[in-house]
Amino acid sequence: MDALHPFWSSSEVLRAAAEGRYGALARAVREARHWTLAQVAAQCHLSVSTLSRMETGQRKLLDVHYLRTLSQVLAIPPHLFGLAPVVTGAAEEQDGARTVTVGATSSGRGQGGDEAMRRRQVLAGLAGFTIAGVLPGTARAASGEESLEALLLAKSQLPAAPVPLVTLHHALGQAQHAFERCEYSELTNALPRLIAAAHASHDAAAGQLRERMSAALARAYLLGSELATKRHRDTVARVAADRSHAAAEASGDPLTIAASSRAIAISMRRHALDAPERIDREAGLNGAITILTKTALDLEADHGDPRAPLLATYGSLLCTASYAAAQNGNTAQAIGLIEEAEHAARQLTGTATAGAGSAQFSETTVAVYRIGVHTALGDTATALSYFDSVKPGQLPTAERRARAYVDGARAWNAHGDLDQATNALNRAFTCAPQELQRPSVRDLITTMLDAPGRTPATLPALAAHAGV
Repeated sequence: MDALHPFWSSSEVLRAAAEGRYGALARAVREARHWTLAQVAAQCHLSVSTLSRMETGQRKLLDVHYLRTLSQVLAIPPHLFGLAPVVTGAAEEQDGARTVTVGATSSGRGQGGDEAMRRRQVLAGLAGFTIAGVLPGTARAASGEESLEALLLAKSQLPAAPVPLVTLHHALGQAQHAFERCEYSELTNALPRLIAAAHASHDAAAGQLRERMSAALARAYLLGSELATKRHRDTVARVAADRSHAAAEASGDPLTIAASSRAIAISMRRHALDAPERIDREAGLNGAITILTKTALDLEADHGDPRAPLLATYGSLLCTASYAAAQNGNTAQAIGLIEEAEHAARQLTGTATAGAGSAQFSETTVAVYRIGVHTALGDTATALSYFDSVKPGQLPTAERRARAYVDGARAWNAHGDLDQATNALNRAFTCAPQELQRPSVRDLITTMLDAPGRTPATLPALAAHAGV
């Protein structure tokens, strides 16, 4: 069927497209081509049951990556899947220009005009996906779990009285410092009551005070999401990030919104890495990259004279996006994003805090991200050159220093030098003992213990400290 075939203008096709029933549309096209479920599923790298659920609507077909794959395999015109505008000629060219320059503003503002616009276009191109459809519902994700931890039940199960905003900010600062010291067990016990107090204070406030309490509540849940990520409670992290984002939206503060969006994208990335099918993995990672890049562009920190927290938030979003791109095997995208983050870091003097989260941003923290990015891309020599360049004293917290050492250990292990990897883990243990108890670090230590050849002398002791 060519593009002018009457099938494409039939009432069945047009109604399914207009109503967003893309699974039904895919089924109609497949049947019209006399292809079996198995034939199409194999070309899309899907199981037959997954494709069947998509066609019948049991699994919503909204993700851009799935839509693009089915559009290519079944030769469905992209506009029927909402992947392209229904226009032709000059109008299409104009719309295409708008798509490339997502959120672009006049190039006459601030630094470099044309250069700032060029970098903005590059970032938009690196994203390559629309934001629609990449955020699956979090309530469904949590429904199958027996418990979402005490921090998610705090509002209903922990009685709390409202406290002044200054008191809440002080408590949040103490909790943040506990996280930065890698005191994860202590924070796990304290954070539910802090969240309960934040809810009570928010519910008792009105007007502008309520907006500021919303920002504090968002910060509390964001810390909960970061803590859950450290402890590999990924569903808890996702739900907490979603609650943080809802409170952030109510506050209207762009930096708080950006920080919570970053937490959502991190949870999406981690979920994608556990996906059993390659297409699910790629879709999840591309969705996370899209959220991070779109949020960064919306801050408009790539031109003018942005404040340090805005620039730090922008750079932190791009660092996280670069790491997701590296884990997706996209070298050009990962390098382009981390280079833009470096450009942002060079505009700062020293270290700045990125928005409402714990992310600290500087040229040194970008170098730490470079370790993970290049390790994920399989370029351990480059990763280790960045590890050697990092001066731990320039990292502002024990959590960041331990992160650098652990990433260095991963790079050395991938490079085949267990002695250097063990040395890096010893340094991580010295500055943050609880960091070794994270499941991902325990997995690394287990892998090193099981490696053929001589076991480094201090590795068994590290394994004991980590509970391996």
